[in-house]
Amino acid sequence: MRKFNTIFLLLLTIFIVFGLTVFFISDTDPFKNTPVPEMESMSRTPGYSTMMTVASIVEDEISEEVILDLQVSPEDGEEHVSLKLLSDEILTEENLLKSSYPILLQSSEIENLSSFSISWHLENDLTVMSFTLDKADLSNMMLENYATIPSIAEDYYKHESMN
Repeated sequence: MRKFNTIFLLLLTIFIVFGLTVFFISDTDPFKNTPVPEMESMSRTPGYSTMMTVASIVEDEISEEVILDLQVSPEDGEEHVSLKLLSDEILTEENLLKSSYPILLQSSEIENLSSFSISWHLENDLTVMSFTLDKADLSNMMLENYATIPSIAEDYYKHESMN
């Protein structure tokens, strides 16, 4: 029995050493990002690049955690973005408009964007502010400031508690 255990441990040690040697000496990197067919097809999907661009803008301007929902609806070569954001504790119309403005300003540079809707929510179920800007309003966003958003937006809504 003792002889069997010794042989077993010797073979196990050789197997482990051989496995580690092959793992560290091999030319291919097992952790390298190899293209996955599903990811390649996703990147060719209409609206995908717009969705990733808007998500990146929101992440840079505010935070990744504020995005509750992001939808891009492509139609006839143009895209509509619907962005649902989580508002923070400080709820004023001015703060939400100031936070929305840089997102709209950078998003106005995205090609094929027909309209952009932003809705701010408190605890995922209460809408505190929402509005939509069309292509013309987005293209003039550089000439505007955050205070003019309510006057140029379509379907502008703010909760009664913000009056």
